[in-house]
Amino acid sequence: MKLEYQDFREDEVFDMKATTTIWSERVINVNLRLGDERGKREQVLRYIDAINEQIEWIRQNRSVITDMLLKNGLVTLAEDWISGAEDISEYDENEEPIKEKYRLMDGTEVELPLSEKQFLASLRMESITIDLTGGRENQSAELVVFCTPDYFAGHCMVLDLERDGTMTYRGLLG
Repeated sequence: MKLEYQDFREDEVFDMKATTTIWSERVINVNLRLGDERGKREQVLRYIDAINEQIEWIRQNRSVITDMLLKNGLVTLAEDWISGAEDISEYDENEEPIKEKYRLMDGTEVELPLSEKQFLASLRMESITIDLTGGRENQSAELVVFCTPDYFAGHCMVLDLERDGTMTYRGLLG
C-alpha cells in the first residue's frame, strides 16, 4: 500500500504524519521530519516517492531488520528482563525449578529459555520516522519496535536505517 500525498496531515510533534500497514499485522504511524516549516505539503509531494521507497524497503526486509536485533543479543537481553519479572516457576520437592516461568507486567506468563522463534514472533513495528531534513540524499529513518508479549516492560527497540540500507541498533528506550 503506497502512501499518497493526501494521506499526510500536519502533526504537533513531527512535521507530518500518516498511517500505513506494515508486516501484515499493524497499522503504524509514519512520521516525517522535513526541516523547513514552510511548504510542508509541497515537501511531501516532492519526497513522496522517496518516502514510499523507504517504507517498501522496510516491508520487504523484515528478516534483515530482525537479524540485526538477533545479532545484537536481544534474545538474551529479553531473557534478562523476563527473569526480573514476577517469578511463578514450578518447583519439585527439592525446590528445583521444573519450569522457569515469569509473569510480565502485561500479565503474560512466559517460560524460559526464550527461543529465537518466540522472540521473532513477538516483534511488532510501532512507528517509522523518516528524516528528510537533509534532503533525499541524506534521508534516514528511525524504526521503533516493540514485543508482544512485552518482554522489555514497556521499553522499545530503536534502529536507525540509512537510505542505502545500512542499519544501526541504538538500544532500548522507554
